[in-house]
Amino acid sequence: MSGLKPVELTGRFGFGTMSMTWKPVPPPTEQSLESLRFITSHEEFGTHLLNGGEFYGPNHVNLKLLKEFVDSNPQEINEKLIISIKGAINPATLSPDGSKESISKSIENIISYFPAEKSKRPKLIFEIARVDPKVPYVETIGYIADYVKAGKIDGISLSEVGIESIKKAAHSGYPISCIEIELSLLSLDILTNGILAEAAEHQIPIIAYSPLCRGLLTDQAAESPDFLKEIPENDMRHRFEKFYPENFGQNIKVVKLLYKFAHEVKKTSLESLALSWIIKISGAKEYRGIKNLPKILPIPSGSTTAKIESNFGSIVELSDEDLAAIDKILDENPIVGGRYNKHAEAHLNG
Repeated sequence: MSGLKPVELTGRFGFGTMSMTWKPVPPPTEQSLESLRFITSHEEFGTHLLNGGEFYGPNHVNLKLLKEFVDSNPQEINEKLIISIKGAINPATLSPDGSKESISKSIENIISYFPAEKSKRPKLIFEIARVDPKVPYVETIGYIADYVKAGKIDGISLSEVGIESIKKAAHSGYPISCIEIELSLLSLDILTNGILAEAAEHQIPIIAYSPLCRGLLTDQAAESPDFLKEIPENDMRHRFEKFYPENFGQNIKVVKLLYKFAHEVKKTSLESLALSWIIKISGAKEYRGIKNLPKILPIPSGSTTAKIESNFGSIVELSDEDLAAIDKILDENPIVGGRYNKHAEAHLNG
C-alpha cells in the first residue's frame, strides 16, 4: 500500500444526509437537493464532506439522492467534495458483514452511482458500518484497501470502533482517513472510554455524527414543554435510552441549563453552542486529560437552507473559561441513558 495516503479532510464541518432519506416522512427530494447545493456552495460554512449510507432508506434512496446531486453539479464543486458512505450491513438486522464478498458487493454498488472517472466525481470514502466480530478487522480493512489501490475509491473510514480496532487499523499499513463516531455535549462516551485518546495518538480525524444529539441540543427541545410527545410515534428516537420517559426528565434539565448558558452568556442558540463546543475542542492541545486532540468535524444536517444557515453560520468563539463552565454543567448534571439501547449498543466500540 506504499504511496497511498489518507484523504485529507478540509473545512470545519461535514454534512449528514441520513435524515434526508431515512425517516418516517423524508423531505421532498428537490428540497434536499437545494440544501445540498446550498451547504456546498457557501465556502464560509467550511463544508466539503458529505456523509451518507447505502442503507439510509429503502432501495438505495440515499445513493440516488447523492447521485442526482453530483450529476447536477458543476465540475468545480465536485472536485472539492468528499463523500463518505457507510455500507456492508444487513438492512434487515443492521448487523455488519465484513467478509470480502460483502465488502465487494457494497462498494461495487456504491461506486455504480458515481462517475467512474476520478476527475469527474468527488473523492469517495467507504466505511463498513461498525465492526463485524466474525471477521478479523484488519482483513476487512484490507478488502476496502484493495479498492483504494485500484483507484475505485479514495479512502477508508472506520465506524463505531473501539480502542483495539483503532490500534489494528493504525498499524495495518492501510491509509485511514477518519473515524466516524457519535460525539455531542450529551454523548461524551469517547472522552471517557479511551477512544478519543487513541485516535489522538494516531492523529486520525473524528467525524462527529449526531452533534445535536438527535434534536435534543436545540432551542426547540429546550423551549417546548411537550418535546418528547411531539416526536412522531414511529420515530427511531423512541428506541434510544436518552429518550426513554424515565430518563428524559433528567436529560431535559441538562438541555435547559445549556440553553440558559447559550442564550444568557454567549447570546446564541443552543444549536450554535453545541457545534461551537466541538469546533473549540477540535485539534486542542489538551482537553479533559487528552492531549493533542485530532481534528474533529461535526456533521449536522439541515432540512432547509434557513436551518442550515442558522446552524452553520452562527458559530461563536468559546474561551477556556466558557469551556470550563460548560464542563461544570455536564459534570454536575450527568446524562442518563446510553446512546442507543441494549441491543444496538452491542455493535458499538467493536
